[in-house]
Amino acid sequence: MDFDQLKAFYTLAQTRNFTRTAEILHLVQSTVTMRIKQLEERVGKPLFIRDKRNVEITQAGMALLPYAERIIKLAQAGIQEVAALQPYEDRLAIGGVASLWSYVLEPILKEYHLRYPTIAVRTKTGHSSDINTLLHDQIVQIGMVYTPPSLSNYEVIPFFEDEILLVGSPDHPISKEGEIDINDLEKIPLLLVNWGSPFTEWIAKMLPASYVPRLQVDNSQLAIDLVLEGLGVSLFTRSMAKKGLADGTLKEIKISGSVPPKRPAYIVLPKEKKNRSSVEKWLSLMEEFGYSF
Repeated sequence: MDFDQLKAFYTLAQTRNFTRTAEILHLVQSTVTMRIKQLEERVGKPLFIRDKRNVEITQAGMALLPYAERIIKLAQAGIQEVAALQPYEDRLAIGGVASLWSYVLEPILKEYHLRYPTIAVRTKTGHSSDINTLLHDQIVQIGMVYTPPSLSNYEVIPFFEDEILLVGSPDHPISKEGEIDINDLEKIPLLLVNWGSPFTEWIAKMLPASYVPRLQVDNSQLAIDLVLEGLGVSLFTRSMAKKGLADGTLKEIKISGSVPPKRPAYIVLPKEKKNRSSVEKWLSLMEEFGYSF
């Protein structure tokens, strides 16, 4: 499948306009039309429906689109990797979950940057599934995730277990009580953050099947901000709550009757990348920071 045809297809899917696509790709419009036609002949189905005013993508086009996007991004990443070797001796791309970057890995990243000036470093942030995809596409060499892939060509190394605890602002009535029974969890103003497996299974057992949280957020920093403002209490990882607990802006609330499961984190490496010098340096630095594996 021709790369230039895919670029024309992907760009037209974004613009829905042949003239604009030609401008972006620095081509004449007839060349764009020809490339789309050749690609449609190659796949055996129309990718766009055209009339005098509109260009709409077909179901076949929608099916092809994510693959075209990945191919184009992989090509861009390859070019960036080669370009990054000058003036550097090596480069390292590390993917991580946002909460790991913010509360666990940031000091390691800073030290790596200062200690190894001849290595160009790039970070990627996303959910575990996003990082696993970046590993699969070889866009990152190291992944730091909560849910690792189960594939034989990856080495998966547990490096950290984070406690999950209930916290609130010191002035919140529940914080002043200092403890709740697990059976009362459904009765409190819980700002729910889903920390993934095994937390998902635990919280489902602790709450009635009919339970719907009044407020559920998918951003941990937003949850912290809301708790600090007194809107409720929430279950946070200890690494997230550490600063607030130390400076007194957050208070831990004990849970009797059950303990939330710890949240394990994993280093994920393609096995063929483990002996790469930049990767070895990162792993060695993690050990210096007290992570054993």
